Amino acid sequence: MWILLLVVMAVIAAAVLLVQWVRFCTDRPPVCPPASVHHSVATICDRPSIVCVGDSITHGRVSADYVGLLRRRFRAKGYRFINAGLNGDMAYNVLKRIDDIIRCHPALVTVMVGSNDAYAALNPRNADEARRQNGLPERPTIDTFRRDLSALCLRLREATAAPLALLSLPPFGEDPQHEAYRQAQAYSRTIKAVARQAGIAYLPVNEQMDALLQPHARAPKLAFDRMTDARYLGIKIRRFVLGRSLAAISRRHGYRLLTDGIHLNPAGAAVVVDAIATFIHTVEKNDSLRLPRYCTLYHQGRLDDPRAHAS
Repeated sequence: MWILLLVVMAVIAAAVLLVQWVRFCTDRPPVCPPASVHHSVATICDRPSIVCVGDSITHGRVSADYVGLLRRRFRAKGYRFINAGLNGDMAYNVLKRIDDIIRCHPALVTVMVGSNDAYAALNPRNADEARRQNGLPERPTIDTFRRDLSALCLRLREATAAPLALLSLPPFGEDPQHEAYRQAQAYSRTIKAVARQAGIAYLPVNEQMDALLQPHARAPKLAFDRMTDARYLGIKIRRFVLGRSLAAISRRHGYRLLTDGIHLNPAGAAVVVDAIATFIHTVEKNDSLRLPRYCTLYHQGRLDDPRAHAS
């Protein structure tokens, strides 16, 4: 009896440790988060900073790390790629932490946020859960998303001189006939409208992924509707405990661009990288990707702390 009790306790302890380890791996800060830049005076003016803002797709622990891929692609240019992605964030949450992004004194900003907003608005249960977890003051809708994203763009435009681009969303699942797939498209159209109204660049990630998926349109092995918290935990265990690659997990589920119906596999991340790289090259041609103007004074020794000055 005592032996059985000890075995049960050991199993429970092992399960708790497993969950804690998976949570640690999932939420571990990305390479070069905003805090690593605006806490160091010397780093602000040494090279241009490109800030990629978003949610878990940008954070890059449970999704292929497109920010890391950009960092490698542009290594010769010497740009600093700052990963301002945070798991679970909605547009409302990004707006709340916008000052952390502004304090990076970016030379260029990309924003890909809205997947959690679109997911929350799929049904009342998702909406209630999002309100609790994200501290929302009201039920999330496409209208609250549009409002928060517009406010986010306005704040960035007012506080920085950095070129800014909004990215549309990766699809939900890979079945074009599914309600969730159409939901991501609807929110992407809203992002496009916000970008047009704000006069900023729009990068059509959703449209490009849709074009890649349409010739192979079919329901994947793991349908979007079957994604539960338990399944997500299983995916994370395969990723962080068993060491399975995101490409292998994607193949297991029958996806081409995604791993679990929401997050990107390496092929999906490549679409995002290409879209952002094209935007960067466009800005470079216009000679607009540069350090803030006050950095000239800093390098001349006439300015002690560039953090005290706005872009």
